[in-house]
Amino acid sequence: MAQEIEQYLMLKFRNGLDGKDKSISKIPRDKLYYLNNVFTECQMLTKKTRIRRELNKIKRELKATKDKLQPNNGVSSSQDKETSLQHTEISRWTTRVVDDSKVYGFDDNVVSMEKLLLEKESHDRFKAVGIVGREGIGKTTLCQLIFNKPEVKNNFLPRIWVCMARHPDDDDDDDPKLAIVKRMLLQLGVEKKMVNFIFDEKRGLEGLLCALHLQLVGKRYLIVLDDARETDTWYGKLDSCLTSDKKWDDGFAFGLPKGNGGRVIVTSRNEELAKMMVGEENIHRLSPLSDPESC
Repeated sequence: MAQEIEQYLMLKFRNGLDGKDKSISKIPRDKLYYLNNVFTECQMLTKKTRIRRELNKIKRELKATKDKLQPNNGVSSSQDKETSLQHTEISRWTTRVVDDSKVYGFDDNVVSMEKLLLEKESHDRFKAVGIVGREGIGKTTLCQLIFNKPEVKNNFLPRIWVCMARHPDDDDDDDPKLAIVKRMLLQLGVEKKMVNFIFDEKRGLEGLLCALHLQLVGKRYLIVLDDARETDTWYGKLDSCLTSDKKWDDGFAFGLPKGNGGRVIVTSRNEELAKMMVGEENIHRLSPLSDPESC
C-alpha cells in the first residue's frame, strides 16, 4: 500500500513539473523540484531499508543453521580450536605484496637498504643483510617496499620471497630445513613433481640444496627470508662457500651461489639469530616510527 501511495505522489509531482496536472501547476517550480528530490531520496532510503531487512533475515538464517551444526550445544570442540589456530597462523603468512601508497615513514630506511643492495663496490660479491626489530615494527613492510622498487627489479633476477614460518600446506613430516628449501625451489619455478623427485631420488636435503644452487648459479638473485625463527646453526654464515671437507647438506649457505652479486635479506625478531646468519656488521636495526599513524 505504501509503495502504491508513493508511486501516486511521484506521478502527481512529475505531472506538475511537466505542466500536465493543473491542480499543482500553481506551486512554484523550484518547490516542485525540491519535493521531487525529496521523494527520490525517500525512494532510495526505502530500497536501502528493504535490503538491510533482507540481509538481517539472511544473517539470522545463517546463524540458526550454524547453531544446528555446532556440536556440544555451541561449545567449540578441540578440532574447532585447532582449525581456528590454523587460520590464525595462515593470517601471519607473509608475501611480497604491499600497497606503498598506504605506507609512510620508511623513506630513510628504504634509501639506506637500497644503497646496501646496489652499492658498486660489492656489485659482484654475495651480500647478506639482516633487518631486526620487535614484532609489528615494520620489518616485513620495509622488505616489501625494497623488493618492489623499480631499481631493485632492474638489478636482480630472479627475485624470490620466502616466508620462513611454517605454512599449513607444508608436509607434517618435513623438518623446517626441507620445507624452506622446497619452498625456494617452487618459487624459482621448479615444478612440485620435480622437487619431490629430487628429494626421493637424489639423497634428500643434499639433493635439494644442490638443485637450488644450480637454479641460482650465474645469476644476480635477490632472496628475502622473512620472519626467520629457527636458531639451528645450519642456517648460519650465509656467506660461506662449499669446501672439499663439507657436504651439500651441511649448511643452508651452500645452496646459495657466491660470486655473481647475489643478495639475501633476512628479517627476524631475534637479533642473535640474524647476526648468526648475516654477521653483526650487516645488521640493520629498525626503530619505532615517530609518527603513530605511520605503518
